[in-house]
Amino acid sequence: MTLVLDAQVTDTEWAQIVDRISRRRFFGGAAGVAAALALSACGSSDGESDSASDTLPYTWAEFSGDVPRDPRRVVVLDGRVDLEFAMMMDYPIVGSGNFWFPDAKAGFQFPGRTIEDASFVNVAGDFSTNFEALLALEPDLIVITAIGYTSDWYGTERLSSIAPLLVVGDDVEPIAGHPVDWRGALMAQASQLDRVTIAEASIAGYDDKLARLRPMLQEKLGGKKIVFGVQTPTGFLVHQRNLRISVALDAGLDVLFRDDDNAENSFELSFEQLDTLAPADVIIAQARDQEALDAIKSQPTWQRLPAVQAGNVLTSDARYNQGFALTAAIFLDVLEEAAGRITAGQ
Repeated sequence: MTLVLDAQVTDTEWAQIVDRISRRRFFGGAAGVAAALALSACGSSDGESDSASDTLPYTWAEFSGDVPRDPRRVVVLDGRVDLEFAMMMDYPIVGSGNFWFPDAKAGFQFPGRTIEDASFVNVAGDFSTNFEALLALEPDLIVITAIGYTSDWYGTERLSSIAPLLVVGDDVEPIAGHPVDWRGALMAQASQLDRVTIAEASIAGYDDKLARLRPMLQEKLGGKKIVFGVQTPTGFLVHQRNLRISVALDAGLDVLFRDDDNAENSFELSFEQLDTLAPADVIIAQARDQEALDAIKSQPTWQRLPAVQAGNVLTSDARYNQGFALTAAIFLDVLEEAAGRITAGQ
């Protein structure tokens, strides 16, 4: 039986589940227990003991706790921001959430970095955690996004009873009043984990790519008004502040409807209001699903938009909405594609 829990499970039910799993492990793994006892009897070196128990104090957003300096079995729960952060910290990842991409392997969105042997710990399309799968991975660190932690999407209290938590986010506090500052967030978190050099290298990789592409992006897209958003079954959600917009600003581009002070980071348009997008020269949108894509394409108000008529609409997906240097570098490729689209249409 697969045990999939949400935050509504009672403490008594949780205790019973852990007891069942513990008993199954004990009776099914007698040889492993015997081997562990034998190793314990022989003793271990001080270096090994220190390595396993060495921790660092860490604070981010509403979270504060101790995390292992050098974790050996790391599980991430969303598969985007938390996964990218764990990758950049060179953590050994054994499990991942897979809410967004049910048919793909963990890390596929980062070219050359797919984690072939990582197991999944949730049901695709559902934030509920498969605790049986999670416990079987025996993590010594669980990485969780700040929004997942504060919203208690995954059952934070129960997660913390399995392994230490590491809460990460791709923006600095306060979350408004400035563009998304993924660099500042990355460095602030990495410095607490004694991994500044790794973080600096990843930022340098992005900056190098930006320096290479920025002149071309300025030439082709400079002065063009760009809209970012999400095509929905009932309209269009306009993004005003996220990582994609920060990358566009790095490239010196003009983002229509940008608003660093809107705590909601977006506003929604109905099909009847799509003419609000008429000033846009380029629309870079993500589709929640094929239904949303089909629905908006059939709307006369969408078809009349100048960007649509010029063929200057690019559709991407949710992997580029948030993250750090890896995601930002990939989104530069999307902007490069947009520049090519503009050139082809001229």
